[in-house]
Amino acid sequence: MPIVNVFDYPQGGANGGFVPGAGGAASLTDLSWNVVDLTDGSWTLLDPDSLVDTTYGTNGVTFDGTFNTIQWNTLAAGSSNYNWAAGTTHRGPRWYKLLTIDGTQIDNQANLVMNTYLNVDETVNDFDQAMLIGAALDPTSTASATIDGTGAYYKKDVGLNQFYGVWTVNGQTSGSAATYDYSIGQIFRSLDSLGTAMAIVYNSSDDPLNQAVRQSNQNAATGATVNVYIMVGIGTAASNDTVTAGDQQKFAMSYRSLTLGDPT
Repeated sequence: MPIVNVFDYPQGGANGGFVPGAGGAASLTDLSWNVVDLTDGSWTLLDPDSLVDTTYGTNGVTFDGTFNTIQWNTLAAGSSNYNWAAGTTHRGPRWYKLLTIDGTQIDNQANLVMNTYLNVDETVNDFDQAMLIGAALDPTSTASATIDGTGAYYKKDVGLNQFYGVWTVNGQTSGSAATYDYSIGQIFRSLDSLGTAMAIVYNSSDDPLNQAVRQSNQNAATGATVNVYIMVGIGTAASNDTVTAGDQQKFAMSYRSLTLGDPT
């Protein structure tokens, strides 16, 4: 059986790092990236504790064509509620929308493959931060086992090296180095299983430096057929971290997806 080249290889950007392009024709050899622009009107913000400063930019976000910048209100007391990789309650801000491919809504019974691109501007280093992008079953919930999310993950403490890796439900696996620049990740879900997340981490010269893999251990997440969403979440790196009003996060994200037919 021949090997099919499903994804195109990264191309160096103007700053020496990979920049996802719009892609070409609808082909398995050239799948288009969807650039995340949280200001474009297609995303819904859920912010249970009003931590996003919605007086800034467009509902709390500015977009320069590549990077989203988000501004925070005060988080005076740290909690696992704002740490996406801990606890069972997640009250961190998140943006979400239904995941569609060529106009078709994807549900949790599909054999779903999703790629993610995550590049964080580490010079915006205001607080001990975390963020993620991936798939979720109910981003409107604050219960980790109902959100049922998997995807790419990032965290960084002020003045320290950044971590890139993956996140599943309420845990993360990541690695840290001064030379890490961005990650390209992949998740696979099938027939109500949340499956597995993985990521490869690159430097600014597009050299692969590290890998992260994490199982969800959720093989029957809902017992029903429900829609899948794409979700972007922000929060703190640890459960005791606080945020000062005006602190920011700046990141570039993209994603692309396909579904695989059943083998029989």
